[in-house]
Amino acid sequence: MTEAPARPQRVHAIDVARAVAIVGVAANHSIDGMLNAGLIPADHPLETVNSALYLFRMPALAFLLGLFVPRAVTKRGGVGYVRERVSLMLYLYLLWYVLQSAAEAATNGLKNTPRDTGSIWSVWITFAHLWFLPFLIVTSVVLAVSRPWVSRSRGLVVGVALLGVSLVTWGWNPDVFGLTGLSLLVFAAAGSVVGLPLLGALMQRSVWGWTAVGAVGLAALVLIDQLDVVPGTVPAPADLAQSALSLCAAVAGTVALLAVSVLLSHVTPLRGLLAAIGRRTLPIYLAHVIVVAGVRVVLLAVGVDEPFVIAAIAIPLGVAVPFVAAVFAEPRPWANWVFDLPRPWKTWSQGARPPAAQRPLAHVSQPRQGEHPLPPAPDSTQA
Repeated sequence: MTEAPARPQRVHAIDVARAVAIVGVAANHSIDGMLNAGLIPADHPLETVNSALYLFRMPALAFLLGLFVPRAVTKRGGVGYVRERVSLMLYLYLLWYVLQSAAEAATNGLKNTPRDTGSIWSVWITFAHLWFLPFLIVTSVVLAVSRPWVSRSRGLVVGVALLGVSLVTWGWNPDVFGLTGLSLLVFAAAGSVVGLPLLGALMQRSVWGWTAVGAVGLAALVLIDQLDVVPGTVPAPADLAQSALSLCAAVAGTVALLAVSVLLSHVTPLRGLLAAIGRRTLPIYLAHVIVVAGVRVVLLAVGVDEPFVIAAIAIPLGVAVPFVAAVFAEPRPWANWVFDLPRPWKTWSQGARPPAAQRPLAHVSQPRQGEHPLPPAPDSTQA
């Protein structure tokens, strides 16, 4: 079962995996926009890639999120961990619910699907990509209470229970706060059982071994994708057999993503950049939808309607613009509230504030403000 050593060595491949997953999210939403705008048909190659990505990129994010939970719970205690995570995710959900709603209302005339301005008051009704923040709240509570990493017997019981939840809720995604994405809980629990130390050690093993593992995972994903499978996080009712096949596809895709991440982490020019992106997946997740939609609208306005060109511009910008914004905001309290709790609320969420004489000096190296990678817990920047 997972243990939580005091200070593990950082494994760049895990940061890279988070980056690969968030690029996949940006790609999904960019291609979705073109599909809804009628720029590509349902059988377009981009939509084929899009459908495959939908099967595993959110399960992979949930798995990566689970890796960091045991250490955070050990460090803060279950109550402290839940308080910090719930405070952050609830704040960001409400803030970005307003920002996203305002952006969509302001561009209703340019959007594929106009948004009713009156719906901004129905904050319990999730829309667009914001459902993942309530899911993170639910995940924090479930894992902090169940702690499947504590022992094999507990891990087995919790794993079987959450596997049942996954199969029953696969494709059942009402737009209600906390009810979308319940099928991903088993992936988060699996990540917590595997744990950061074990996966980090495995990802530092033979590149050739990971190449073989990735090839098997990719082949399994391609084969299963030919069957009647559906993503777990979109409204697409599925029977038990279909849910089981789809879950297997998600597992295969997650394995392939981890293998690709190991290979990319050995490409020196890319490793540093991807790892930096992976440590800022939360800001990218929050802001990328506005960016990719805006890029598509601007390109269409200037006469660029080639889907591959739009994707080649929108996806990198959908990652780069929020990334730059996050790097800019991190050291600036007047700006970082867009991606993080304001300082007084953050102090409260983390528990009692130490006396002034005991507080760390500003120049002492501390975890960067705002670095809340989407999968990990708030202290994961020290992984």
